[in-house]
Order: sequence, then structure tokens, then C-alpha cells
Amino acid sequence: MGRINIGKSNNKVKTVKADLRKSTGLQTVLLFCMLAIVTLSFPTHAEELVDATADYDSNNVFARILRGDLPADIVFESEYALAFHDINPQAKVHVLIIPKGQYTNITRFNADASDEEKLGFLDAISQTATIMKVDESGFKLVSNTGQHAGQTVPHFHFHLLGGEPVQSQ
Repeated sequence: MGRINIGKSNNKVKTVKADLRKSTGLQTVLLFCMLAIVTLSFPTHAEELVDATADYDSNNVFARILRGDLPADIVFESEYALAFHDINPQAKVHVLIIPKGQYTNITRFNADASDEEKLGFLDAISQTATIMKVDESGFKLVSNTGQHAGQTVPHFHFHLLGGEPVQSQ
């Protein structure tokens, strides 16, 4: 019986057990297909981390969602912000809230956004928490800026996490 580590999820190594000595051709093909699917579903951060000083990339995934080029399960939308479900949720409630302006991170947003954009973005966070029914039970907001924080999308955003006790890191 062999074991193959296929990635990490929630800090747990995913392992597939298979008796590779007794595999038929079809079993081997299915095993490798499953490995490819699972491996592709885990982010690899080595080359995807964003430099905090990088210019805005108008082809980033969130810019493409804002343009309507990519679908999103939208929770809330206003003139200044868009909130949608994360495709890889880390909690029962995991919603991404992004400003509609082109800001790579919170420091750029704070320096360059208008007062209306800032207030509109804060309102979007509050409205989203209410819509997701975590405004009273509690929620966590997380924003990553730069490589040391693990930022992978060069568009400022908050992760709103809740619906259950959320672990601190």
C-alpha cells in the first residue's frame, strides 16, 4: 500500500492511499486524474505573491469579476464595492469584499481613495455582515498586504469570516 501526499488544506496534509502494485490501467489513470484535480485546487503561493509596491494589474481576477469577465456569487453590490462568496471558503461564512476602484492594497486605498469611496467601502462591509447574519454573532476581517502577509491578488480586499468560531492565527 503506498501513500501519496497531494497537498495541504487547513494545515492538514491530504493523503491518498493506493496499492500501486495491484493497480489496473484504469485505476492508475483515475488516481492520476484525481491527483491532478486536487493538486490544482490548492493555491501555490511561491510565484503568486504580490509585492506591496507593485502597480495595479487590470487583468487580476477581481478586476475581471468587476468587468463581468468572470462569474461571482454576489452577496452585495454598491457604487463603491462588491461582495461575493470566496470560492475556497475557510469558514462557514467567507465573503470577499472589494472596492470597485483600482487599489492594490489598504495603504494605496487609504492614500488614494476619495472619502466617498472609503465610507462606501466601510458601509459595504457592514451591509455584507448583516446580509450574511454575522453582524450580531461576530465576524473577522482579514486583509493581506504584500508578500510577507501572503497577498495573492493585487486588488485590495477584505475576507469576512464568520458563522462559526473563527480561529486566530
